[in-house]
Amino acid sequence: MTGLVYLLKSDLERHYFYTGRVGKEVRVYHLWRNFLVPRCSPVGIYRLSRWLHEKRMVPLAKILTWVNFFLFGIEIASNCEIGPHFYMPHASGTVIGAMSIGHHAVIYHQVTIGAKDIMFSYDARPVVGDHVLIASGAKIIGDIVIGNGCVIAANAVVNKSTPENCMLAGVPAKPTPVRRRPDEKV
Repeated sequence: MTGLVYLLKSDLERHYFYTGRVGKEVRVYHLWRNFLVPRCSPVGIYRLSRWLHEKRMVPLAKILTWVNFFLFGIEIASNCEIGPHFYMPHASGTVIGAMSIGHHAVIYHQVTIGAKDIMFSYDARPVVGDHVLIASGAKIIGDIVIGNGCVIAANAVVNKSTPENCMLAGVPAKPTPVRRRPDEKV
């Protein structure tokens, strides 16, 4: 359970970071209280679903995936591995069917990350790097890799692998190099 608790605490730390409470210590009892916050609940439910999936309790994991879908309008596959410090300021209408997403990811609402074709196997899905920000309405489709430090603009459609530290905008999205300050929020 320590792995699950670590991930939940890291996600809550990220929530505190973006809500102006940088450095606030996260205690286990904060996890339960913040489970009622719409920005934290979908991520927490996903974490529980993923933990059950890893423990080979797949039917229970799928039930939690459906709970997330019905309560928050978000679909996150329990077999998608998402690193610590995951944050979703608004989750509604989001579909996450990636192979994996790195740490410190920020994903806004109405985002789709998934396979290019209708498929029920878990092959040919995107891999998203660390410190990636995905803005509202963006689509990341296919067997591609999004490099670390990328920013994907609102409504961009990304269907090709990208280098690190770039801004992707347009339909189809074109990469533009981005320089970040070390203290910049992502």
